[in-house]
Amino acid sequence: MSFAIFDIETRIDKALIRAVLYPHQDLTDEQAYQRFRAQVLEEREGRSDFLPIPFHVPVSIVVGNVNGSRMLTAVEVLCAQRYSEEEIVCEFWRRVEAFPGTLVSFNGRAFDLPVLELQALRYGCQAPRYFNEKHGHRYRYSEERHYDLFDFLSNMGASRIRGGFNLLARLIGLPGKTSVDGSMIQGLWDAGQLATIHAYCRQDVIQTYGLFVRLELMRGRLTPEEYRAAWEASAPFREELSEGADGPSVEGHPLEPMDTGDTEGGGGRKPKS
Repeated sequence: MSFAIFDIETRIDKALIRAVLYPHQDLTDEQAYQRFRAQVLEEREGRSDFLPIPFHVPVSIVVGNVNGSRMLTAVEVLCAQRYSEEEIVCEFWRRVEAFPGTLVSFNGRAFDLPVLELQALRYGCQAPRYFNEKHGHRYRYSEERHYDLFDFLSNMGASRIRGGFNLLARLIGLPGKTSVDGSMIQGLWDAGQLATIHAYCRQDVIQTYGLFVRLELMRGRLTPEEYRAAWEASAPFREELSEGADGPSVEGHPLEPMDTGDTEGGGGRKPKS
C-alpha cells in the first residue's frame, strides 16, 4: 500500500464574483471582490472572511509520496516547470485516476477535493474512477481511497478541534503555522509571490506527513521501531520547516511523480478546521 499526501493553496476568482454577484453593476473585478469580502465579514460579525468554495482556484498543488513502510520518499510541486492553473488541476486528476493507493489529506474532504472537483468541471478533466466508484474516494466512511486525518481525529465531525491543523502540529512537536499562514495566500498571489506559496504548500504537506505517521503509530499500524525509522528518514524534508517564510526553491529535493504502480511512473485561503 502506498499513500499520496496532498494539499492545495487557492486564490479567489474575482472575475467570477463580479460576473455572478454583480453582473449589472459598474465594478472592477477587484471592487467586486472587496465588496463581497466585506459583506461576508459583516455577516459573520468579523470572525471570518472565508469565501464560498466555488470562488476558489488552486494556484499550488503539492503531493508527498509515502511508501508502504510509511516513509516519505518525495515532495513535489505539481507542474513546477510547466505551470498554469489549468495544468496543475488536470495533472492532479490524471494522477489520481492512475494511483492505486490512498490519498491522505487534512480536511481535504471538506475543502481541497470539493475545490478540485469544481475545477475538473471547469476544465473538463476526466476522472471516471474517482467520480463513479461506489465506495471510492468520495465515500466518507472508508479510508481505502481517501484518508482525511481531520475526519478521523474529529470522529467524522462529532467533536471539534479548536485550533485545527496548527494546534495538532504543535501538539506533536512540529512548528505549525509560522511566518506564513493561509490568510496570506491571496495577498501573496496578488504580489506575484508564487514561489512563496509553493514553499508554504510544501511545508503543509511535510507537516501533514508528520501527523499522518504519528497517527499510524497511535493506531498500531506501525511499531515504535518502524515509526522511528520513518520519522528519521523524513529529516531532509523536515529541514524545510526551519528555512523561513520563503522556504527552499521547489528544486530543493529530487522530485518524483506520484507512484502509479507501473515501471514508468505516473503521469485564497484554506480552512484548516
